[in-house]
Amino acid sequence: MSRENKIMSEEFGMSSESEAVQEYVRMNRDTMYSNYPLIADEIIMKQNQEKSCILDIGTGLGSLAREFAKRLPACRVYGIDISGEMLTEAHRINKTEGISNLALMLSDMNHIAFEDNVFDVIVSFGALHHLTTIAKAFSEIRRVLKERGEAFLYDVRKNPPQEVVTEIADGMSPFHKRAFLESVKEGLDVSYIETIVRGLGFTRYSLSCPTYSRATVVKNKSFLQTFRFLGKRFNQLFVLIYLQK
Repeated sequence: MSRENKIMSEEFGMSSESEAVQEYVRMNRDTMYSNYPLIADEIIMKQNQEKSCILDIGTGLGSLAREFAKRLPACRVYGIDISGEMLTEAHRINKTEGISNLALMLSDMNHIAFEDNVFDVIVSFGALHHLTTIAKAFSEIRRVLKERGEAFLYDVRKNPPQEVVTEIADGMSPFHKRAFLESVKEGLDVSYIETIVRGLGFTRYSLSCPTYSRATVVKNKSFLQTFRFLGKRFNQLFVLIYLQK
């Protein structure tokens, strides 16, 4: 069993990956999905042009990748994940929603199955903290980015405010609470990430809590009203790693 798949089943306290995937589907719907439209709209707005090729690493159910595919129909969007069962579910959702410009592939983010200098934008949400070899993953991200390409990587940060963790965990089901607290335990050390990034020679980089413009929030207002875990307090859980090659 891969390190990523083992962690997913352990987070939910299950021995079966297929059971963990179905529980992840419910957690994604109830807790995580609210992030994806915000991320897609914010990145697209910052680009000021329609990028031609986007990669979502650790795509899981393809949720973030689909938001880009919907908004940029002329764009080629790719999602990679190490879990075949996750991708099977992602393919099912794509078919249901009629998404035709998103390709999903089985691939390890430590060995991304693309040639050098392919992608204008790389995105990720909640995947990096599962890895044991983060330096290799960042090296691969740099390799497959085009010159002047950009990466926007969102993940759980190490030691977020405990009151925020408690507030969110207390509003979850037992399975989701377990998975959430496991992710917090595996959160990224921002200082360590900065050391890795600096050593790889990116042209620009920054590490910060994610924020969203008023335009992005207003655009998604009716959608966001249906989700509990939102706002500046929730964003304190995460670090946004921005990289430019």
